[in-house]
Amino acid sequence: MWHYQGCKDFRRQFPRKDFSKKFLKRSLWLFFCLILLGMGLQCFKVKLSNGYFNRSPETEDSLGGEEVGDLRILMKKDLRGLIDLEALCNSPEGKIDINCYDRSFSVETTLDVELQSYMLKVIQRSKSPMIGFVAMDPTTGRVLSMIDSIKVKGAKSVCLSSQFPAASIFKIVSAAAAIDRCNISGNTKLTYNGWAHTLYKNQLTNRINRYTNSISLKTSFAKSINPVFGKLGIFRLKKDLIEEYAIRFGFNQPIDFEFPVELSRISVRDDPYHWAEVACGFNRETSISPIHGAMMAAVIANGGKLVEPTIIGCVTDDKKNPVYVGGMNTIRQVISPKASQEMKKLMAATISCGTCSSTFKRYRRDPVLSKLSVGGKTGSINNKSDDLHYDWFVGYCVEKEGTRKLALAVLVVHDKLLREKARVYARRAIRHYFREFRG
Repeated sequence: MWHYQGCKDFRRQFPRKDFSKKFLKRSLWLFFCLILLGMGLQCFKVKLSNGYFNRSPETEDSLGGEEVGDLRILMKKDLRGLIDLEALCNSPEGKIDINCYDRSFSVETTLDVELQSYMLKVIQRSKSPMIGFVAMDPTTGRVLSMIDSIKVKGAKSVCLSSQFPAASIFKIVSAAAAIDRCNISGNTKLTYNGWAHTLYKNQLTNRINRYTNSISLKTSFAKSINPVFGKLGIFRLKKDLIEEYAIRFGFNQPIDFEFPVELSRISVRDDPYHWAEVACGFNRETSISPIHGAMMAAVIANGGKLVEPTIIGCVTDDKKNPVYVGGMNTIRQVISPKASQEMKKLMAATISCGTCSSTFKRYRRDPVLSKLSVGGKTGSINNKSDDLHYDWFVGYCVEKEGTRKLALAVLVVHDKLLREKARVYARRAIRHYFREFRG
């Protein structure tokens, strides 16, 4: 009996020892959890003191960006819709303050205040239905001036809209593709029959007769000879190269900017005559925005590189912390540096002996323009109802003895009364920006 009773007592000890071990383990886990909770509360207090948890979930989603330490760093896409473009571009000091979601931010632009102010006064005097003006640094992509002049009710931003036909400024793409891939230079002799600014199918053959004109690619570009570029499209570039270089230059590609930019559009059908139309810009379907036009000019001035545009240099919060900083971003090498040098010759010929020669007359004697290398391309076409006329200038200028550069695009939409042309606004902008050269 003693043995049985001892076993019973012995068995009773097991649950007590097991309970003691479980209690000790649970106490240790509880202590560890309390430490973690305390650390979490402390972090929460730090964030709260910086104001970043005072926003609602809707505000958090709207601001976007990502947390880096105690700062929310914003991207270009996060700024879209937060800033008023008109207020930004009309700011006399090139910066504005905005209130967003119960917080204050200071926005500093990349605009050249003097150039922006001068061109605003010049363009606002015009009675043309629409004008878009964009000037940028071709190396960095910093937008130095951007102006919309809209006399049409309900129209959207001209500079960021791609509703406008590219017309002959697409010859920049065609010429660059031919030089880059078809073993052609500015001095290569090409032929055409008929008028220079028409594009009939009987002009797009390889026949040679006593009426055939022989002309260099450089002169064809400068004088915007349509059948020459039409034949380039059919016999040299064809569909594949036209599409490839259009995409290289940014057509059918989104433009990453602090404000929404419409896609520049191109579509090339399986029809040789359509290749001719697209290559010379003799169509209304290929469309482009002025800001994209400035980017195309920047490619030629920048050794063949396409850069992203930026108009906001810095955004700081109410504690002077930078939450956005604009920077340079090269998208791609569009054409080789050698091809870009050859393209400069073509665009310079437009100024000296081409479609811009009357506007830039005697530029070699001008105290400002004579110290610059200037190149450009014009383009013009009517809308389908012939009540509007689209007038383009896309170009660049570079100091001969210096480092400053400028790429610009000007679009003037005329009504039945033709007013000051796009190339005239370009000349004024160039002279004003580089005016410090005056003796």
